Amino acid sequence: FLFFPLQTEFKSCGGCAEQITDRYIFEVSGCAWHGSCLRCSICYCSLERQVSCYFKDGEVYCKTDYIKKFKASCAKCSRSISPSDWVRRARDFVFHLACFACDSCGRQLSTGEQFAIIDDRVLCKTHYMELIDDGTTSSEDGCDAEGNSKNKTKRIRTTFTEEQIQILQANFQIDSNPDGQDLERIALATGLSKRVTQVWFQNSRARQKKH
Repeated sequence: FLFFPLQTEFKSCGGCAEQITDRYIFEVSGCAWHGSCLRCSICYCSLERQVSCYFKDGEVYCKTDYIKKFKASCAKCSRSISPSDWVRRARDFVFHLACFACDSCGRQLSTGEQFAIIDDRVLCKTHYMELIDDGTTSSEDGCDAEGNSKNKTKRIRTTFTEEQIQILQANFQIDSNPDGQDLERIALATGLSKRVTQVWFQNSRARQKKH
């Protein structure tokens, strides 16, 4: 921010809205302030003697609180991302470089390598292809390292019987996100593979979110 000698025409303070008759005017993002009114909107510390401050959406912040409030966080580990961190971006997600790895095999993905994001999980191309080969998915198609959509892959679709659908839907009403043991039990009851059962639940959760 800047401060200027008081002009002949009095200005109103952005904090208290009263006219400023002080010797100096503090200006933040084009708005004038009393020195005593220039405080962080979170911790209320005085910014009058600080060399800088931050202004966003009509609020003033000290550097510490601005970083805490608006700093991006990693989509995998949920920890904050500092300006010095190396990151990977995929669609609306941001990852630490080390966190951008396949959720199935744990292998870190390289720049330019194809991947997919399904139910907020990152999959390498190999495990994505394994997933769609065993059933259908309504989630994202394959994409490149920048999150751009690639050509759709032809999928092998599974046909469900009415009895299988009834069993799947009944279990979905009880638990929409069953664990591995429950998936095996449901797969055994329906005569489907565990992978196909898992994909059916993923698709059903995705449809539920849309509605």
